[in-house]
Amino acid sequence: MDLRQLVIDEFSGENAQKFYAQKAEEGLWDSERHFIQKYFTNRRGKLLDMGCGTGRTTLPLHEKGYRVVGVDLVPAMVESARRIARAKGKEIHYEAGDATSLRFPDCSFDYVLFSNQGWTQIPGSAQRLAALREMRRVLRPEGVLIFTAHPRVYARRFALFWLQQALRFSVMKPLGFDIPEVDYGDRFFEREPSEPGSTHRTTQYIHIPSRGEVCAQIADAGLALLEANGELQISAQDIMTHPPVFYVCRRE
Repeated sequence: MDLRQLVIDEFSGENAQKFYAQKAEEGLWDSERHFIQKYFTNRRGKLLDMGCGTGRTTLPLHEKGYRVVGVDLVPAMVESARRIARAKGKEIHYEAGDATSLRFPDCSFDYVLFSNQGWTQIPGSAQRLAALREMRRVLRPEGVLIFTAHPRVYARRFALFWLQQALRFSVMKPLGFDIPEVDYGDRFFEREPSEPGSTHRTTQYIHIPSRGEVCAQIADAGLALLEANGELQISAQDIMTHPPVFYVCRRE
């Protein structure tokens, strides 16, 4: 299975475009606002919004004064982001691009934001590490990267999933079974499109890493970890038992 293409296809669909066009109106999470205010201190700094989607984070960052560039793997997302920005009268540069192979020169940005667990939708640990190295490369010295990941939770409601993961990687994969997972922690789940009566499901891929795994990759990428925090809620209206973990890193 080509997981990279799976990600592109899932986010290119008509229903995904409608859903994320609505998301573009929501703006920054409360937790994102906290970390941006704390670490992206130069409001005129140049900022790469990686995995920008339709512009949910790009638009408010632009309005705050950052010189922001939005990049997304999915061309359909970029087209939607451009259309929404034009409708709002905003001049924002968006382009399609892969986090593992950015076209920008070294030291191009003061800040990089990779929001909404986008980093964990890069299939394969080697590719996720390549993305961290690329984002470090385009950061200026002392530049800051913020990205998020779902926490790996072994509570009762998730026990069956992790048991299945253990069996697939310790038994099935060594025996030669063709399983779609690349790494322990890969998860596939189905989403029913929003059209009434629809029976066509789309499959979404995401990797759920441990904190130790993420911190090790941050170090391997040559970044310094400033903060790993999974305590802040997205908003007062969106309370989660296990909120996303924010990883804040600096290029030394």
